[in-house]
Amino acid sequence: MKYKGYKNKSRIRQRQEEAIERQKVYDSRTPKERLKLIKSRPGESKKEKHRLVTLIEAAYVANKKK
Repeated sequence: MKYKGYKNKSRIRQRQEEAIERQKVYDSRTPKERLKLIKSRPGESKKEKHRLVTLIEAAYVANKKK
């Protein structure tokens, strides 16, 4: 089975640009918004969920100390 469009240079460039746009949108979200997104997706995402929870807790502790 051959995959069409994977060797076309313009298609590769287009996919890279789309990925950059998706990454910009994802990076602009707060950790709480990212956690909500993970909960809406199928699958567990244990590592990503744990990383975001630690980020949220660290921010909470930092705000508590102020």
